[in-house]
Amino acid sequence: MSSADQQDQPDPVHIHTEEASTEQTQTEQSQTEQSGSTQSESTESAEEKRSDASGIPNSIERLRSEFDKLLGVAVEQGERALDRLGLFGNEPVWVPRVDLMELEEQVQVTMDLPGVTAEEINITLAGNMLTVTGTRSTGTTTTAGQTVRMSERPSGQFRRSVPMPVAVDPDKVTASVQNGILSITLDKASTEKPRQIPINSASGTSF
Repeated sequence: MSSADQQDQPDPVHIHTEEASTEQTQTEQSQTEQSGSTQSESTESAEEKRSDASGIPNSIERLRSEFDKLLGVAVEQGERALDRLGLFGNEPVWVPRVDLMELEEQVQVTMDLPGVTAEEINITLAGNMLTVTGTRSTGTTTTAGQTVRMSERPSGQFRRSVPMPVAVDPDKVTASVQNGILSITLDKASTEKPRQIPINSASGTSF
């Protein structure tokens, strides 16, 4: 395939009183007030419980969303730490930026990989963890008489792991790279896809 074709087409969370009678009266009043207060507190407690119960699904969804975010941050920070320690190999490793989007039946991953060709990218899916590795060979080079004053563009080995928000089908994953952007589409596993349940009437007609 020519260079022009490659550019145009994508690569594959108490009170006291002295009178007994007064004391007794006050005691009775106190008991009455305490009884009323207890009933009021019981009513408020019941209402709070009902309110909490109605909000449980939303709370669970928020917790799940926060957990996914924390997991993603942990993975990225962990990879950066391993990079600093040199545990990925002899060469430094840079971590590309990622966008993750969940659709009704698919999960889409978009990654910035400028200057990287399809042949320099390796994609693996282990369980629910998607990992992209590879090498970018566009580092700054110098010749005699040249001095590098600034070098910010990462080069060499790169690695990024992305946990999937849902179960995906390992047999239905496609990837392409175009204009320095890697796009990966993963179909959700059949258990994650919504399914319409038909209703049979007495006459045998399905709705």
